Amino acid sequence: MSAPAPLRTSSDHQPVVLYVEDHPVNVMIMQAMLNHRPRLRLVVATTGEEGLQAARLERPDLLLLDFHLPDCDGAELLTQLRAVEGLADTPAVAVSATDDAGRRLAGSTFCEFWAKPLDVHRTLDAIDRLIDDPPRAHQDATLFAHAR
Repeated sequence: MSAPAPLRTSSDHQPVVLYVEDHPVNVMIMQAMLNHRPRLRLVVATTGEEGLQAARLERPDLLLLDFHLPDCDGAELLTQLRAVEGLADTPAVAVSATDDAGRRLAGSTFCEFWAKPLDVHRTLDAIDRLIDDPPRAHQDATLFAHAR
């Protein structure tokens, strides 16, 4: 078992966004979007297992999870991530091109559902909001489709 990541103070902390996505084009799009937010650091994983490892090392401030990954689905991954120390209350967003993903995620601890393709301005606004003013309780959060 690895040692927990050190606690961060607000003065030395660069917020981390963990994006778990297996499609290279979607990764490039998110990287390009977050280039407009230099205060944030994007960490990318392409499988659920890589996402778990990255989360343990990085202690992200925001989780963006593709719904369909090669080794699991986003809801399964989120359940595993919630068990990682320090991530029980981290805002998590399901990101998917699947039209029915929002319905299938009902009852999960995702705070939002964003439908691909993502709108740049709306996505950046939502990331800013989730980083700067994270939701307090994820268990009863309402899922909504991120307008294209």
